[in-house]
Amino acid sequence: MNITILYGSETGTAQDVAEQIWKSAKRKGLKSNVSAMDDYDIRNLDSEKIVVFVAATTGQGDPPNNMRQFWRFLLRKNLPTMLLANLKYGILGLGDSSYQKFNFAAKKLNRRLMQLGARELLPIGLADDQHDLGIDAVIDPWLEELWMKVANTFNVCTTDLICNQNNIIERFHVSEISKNSMNNECSWVNDIFMSEISTNNEVKVGTITENTRTTTEDHFQDVRLIKFRSDNVNYQPGDIVYVRPRNSKKQVERFFNILSDNNVHLNPDMLIQVSEKEIKVPTVLKQILTLRQIVEQYWDLNFIPRRSTMKVLSFISENELEKEKLHEFTTASGQEELYSYINRPRRNILELLTDFPNTTSKLNVKLLFEIMSPIKPRAFSIASSLKVTPNEIHLLVAVVKYKTKLFEPRYGLCSNWLANLTVGEKIIFWIQKGTFKFDYNKPMILIGPGTGVAPFRSVLLDRSASDDDLRDCILFFGCRNKNKDYHCKDDFEYLSQKKHLNLFCAFSRDQEHKIYVQHIIRAEKQLCWEFLSGNGNIYLAGNSKNMPNCVREEFVNLTKEMTESTEEEAENFVRQLENQNRYQIETWG
Repeated sequence: MNITILYGSETGTAQDVAEQIWKSAKRKGLKSNVSAMDDYDIRNLDSEKIVVFVAATTGQGDPPNNMRQFWRFLLRKNLPTMLLANLKYGILGLGDSSYQKFNFAAKKLNRRLMQLGARELLPIGLADDQHDLGIDAVIDPWLEELWMKVANTFNVCTTDLICNQNNIIERFHVSEISKNSMNNECSWVNDIFMSEISTNNEVKVGTITENTRTTTEDHFQDVRLIKFRSDNVNYQPGDIVYVRPRNSKKQVERFFNILSDNNVHLNPDMLIQVSEKEIKVPTVLKQILTLRQIVEQYWDLNFIPRRSTMKVLSFISENELEKEKLHEFTTASGQEELYSYINRPRRNILELLTDFPNTTSKLNVKLLFEIMSPIKPRAFSIASSLKVTPNEIHLLVAVVKYKTKLFEPRYGLCSNWLANLTVGEKIIFWIQKGTFKFDYNKPMILIGPGTGVAPFRSVLLDRSASDDDLRDCILFFGCRNKNKDYHCKDDFEYLSQKKHLNLFCAFSRDQEHKIYVQHIIRAEKQLCWEFLSGNGNIYLAGNSKNMPNCVREEFVNLTKEMTESTEEEAENFVRQLENQNRYQIETWG
């Protein structure tokens, strides 16, 4: 029996989980193969016995890019209703409950497979990135149930057969290449992802033209308006940019120092060749690279270790105390301990290796490929308009830095990398459709506190380029202080004064009592209701913590008051706006 594992992912997380399931199957001696859904020959689907799907959700419940072709095929109306009658399947959804359409891609896939006659091997698993333990809180028990169902349904053994150091399951062949065997004409690129440009027309190179702080120096948060140029870029307001950051030089040196201090002496300039073993090798690793390039540009040194990381380390550890603790982290009873050690303080992979020196001393290059995680691309809303600044892209980026109980502050990998880019430096990026679908023919209510205002700067600049009148647009912006963190103030005040934009700001700390965007919406309820009565749309972007629910509640109250309706009737009205795509949100944790 063969288990096919298919994934759909925008950033690579679903691929990581799919490979984790593949490793789990290998440990049990089961045959399995893993691939992206769009790389799979879908003509074989009706002959499969068991398929495990790992599906992430993007935007407003959309399937990720490498799942869309597969999804379009399943939606064909001419498919027989019992096409997949012989298929048993399991679906693991990866999502974020701060989004309204939580795990929609996985849920829609589940419904469609049932419509085509397939049968659930076990109930759908809905992993939530907002959980204290992250997605592992759902993945681990779901996997246990998967193997139990496989054993009972297909009468096969699902007991782990491989559980020691000598049988670590490696995804790739990893070898060191002698410099003497290299062609002298081989040239080393500064950015290893340049190789993607020749194979993917969507990937482009930009040149930084401006990197300006939009908050005052004495403000607690550093926010940047970053501008870069690139030929032949094409985007619409609401679209997003993906970028791949690099680790800082300080973190890279720290990585090598940790290994060296624990008697793992690896030359940063050693040449590494990665070739296929059983898992498809990522495009970027198909070229010969130095270990330093891989550490700087491919592995995420800020990675928060997961339970699967602990499992590999527990296999190789020969120190009794360290091995016992690492093993405890992999057990169901040890999850509270794992949360307290890893998730609560946001302890990263380098700190883990420092805390377990005897285990770290057993590492080598091959094992590093099994415990390190690739840097995931980060998404940012585009804050500019091609009509105003041709061949330019602007990003509004909050630099992430915060304290935990650990001595060292936590730093966001991508935001800090972006903040340190200087004029003339290059950035590799690609553009994708965002979640917002702006309708220029209808009144707009835009709500964007903090950096959530980025997509609304884009749409307002875009409209202003061909329309002198923005009277049918309202912008609710919120920040702490008018004089400290009013992002893009000049742009919005110009649009208000010259283009008649209805601009309302909530400066929460400029008076004794805090004022937030929902309070300003309440004060402008008459204007908001006029816009909604005129078939207007609501667009909201920002942090997912409290603001989206507070704003939604305000629109329910506003509807109730303006129409003298009941709570239930007002709630139904707002829900109808959401169902009709007239109330769109884009939030992040």
